[in-house]
Amino acid sequence: MTIVRFRETRKSIIEILSNREMEVLLRLAKGESRKSISEQLGISVLTYDEHRKNIKQKLRLRTQADWASAIVLFRNSGSITVNKEIDK
Repeated sequence: MTIVRFRETRKSIIEILSNREMEVLLRLAKGESRKSISEQLGISVLTYDEHRKNIKQKLRLRTQADWASAIVLFRNSGSITVNKEIDK
């Protein structure tokens, strides 16, 4: 999937992903490493891997180009507040 074919917008991605998945995606967009992301979020690298897998499934990312397309949408996003309402 290329940027031209990438159908998700920033808004729809924010709606699709959980808060934690968005935090992982935003940090990936900043170029942070797997280890750095897991340390900063206070999670294990295995939990990071699980979040990344969930992002991949939810956004239907199959290739590295797909990942790049998703990340480009957030690369220069500045600060995005990830605070969706959580149903109790």
